[in-house]
Amino acid sequence: MALINGNIQTKKEKIKANINVEIASKITEYCTWANIDDIGFFIEEAARFVFSKDKEWKEHQRGVKRSLKNK
Repeated sequence: MALINGNIQTKKEKIKANINVEIASKITEYCTWANIDDIGFFIEEAARFVFSKDKEWKEHQRGVKRSLKNK
């Protein structure tokens, strides 16, 4: 079962990135398999997944919020 499903429409910002050709091929293959027609959507969902799993990132974000709250 695909971990990423559907397409959510939100405000977008165009970016340009150079990535490893093998990774690009796997992304394209995954998107085809999961019926994702927008590689940008895949990248967004992959980033959300990383943000949700990275404990150090979450702690950093909590620290930023605490410091803003204390100002």
